[in-house]
Amino acid sequence: MNKNETFADRLKLAMDEAGYTQASLGEVIGMAQPSVWKLVTGKTKNTRKLYEIARVLRVNPDWLLTGKGQKEMAGGSSNKNEIPDESEWVKMEPWDDSTPIDKEEVLVPFLKDVELACGDGTFNEEDYNGFKLRFSKATLRRVGANTDGSGVICFPASGNSMEPYIPHGTTVAINTNDKKIVDGKIYAINENGWKRIKVLRRSSPNMLNISSFNSEEYDPEEKPVDSVEIIGRLFWYSVIV
Repeated sequence: MNKNETFADRLKLAMDEAGYTQASLGEVIGMAQPSVWKLVTGKTKNTRKLYEIARVLRVNPDWLLTGKGQKEMAGGSSNKNEIPDESEWVKMEPWDDSTPIDKEEVLVPFLKDVELACGDGTFNEEDYNGFKLRFSKATLRRVGANTDGSGVICFPASGNSMEPYIPHGTTVAINTNDKKIVDGKIYAINENGWKRIKVLRRSSPNMLNISSFNSEEYDPEEKPVDSVEIIGRLFWYSVIV
């Protein structure tokens, strides 16, 4: 058996490399030590704190949960004491609805429901709540989205099928101009009016594997590629933990 085959094994490895004990990790993420013990000993792997644990340990949440993908968090080190040089610090500016948009920012629509999202980036104006989110043009440029914000839509994830990676209520951003299927990436999809957020993989040239992070409650599905409309690829999400 691979020593990193289970969630508990990967968690213990990441904790050891980052220098955390069960007690210190629990203190940082706001979790009781007995709950951390259950994760470390393999008694359970279900936790709403997955993303925060991965962030603290500087590892990829997908790797921690499934063992797939790169172990290291993009652009990061597992050393918890590593602080960027002061020359790299970025000034944070407070803002609200009355704050003017910076020339390097754009506003994108925040829909109240994924059901309002269309595959061309449009949405139902009658039910649109009028809310918008700010994105930097640099962020959009980095993910290949239009820097004017067109084709980008945001909405809250619903249900528990993508927990603990993307809990219910998580705000997600979709680039509707990016419909190319890359195995293991997350997409908003539409099947005869049923719109969901799922992990996609091609199982054959004509078949698509549709899976959830919550694999204990949701089994993978196999669907013909032409039966699934790709609304767009998820490139950003925000979780309150």
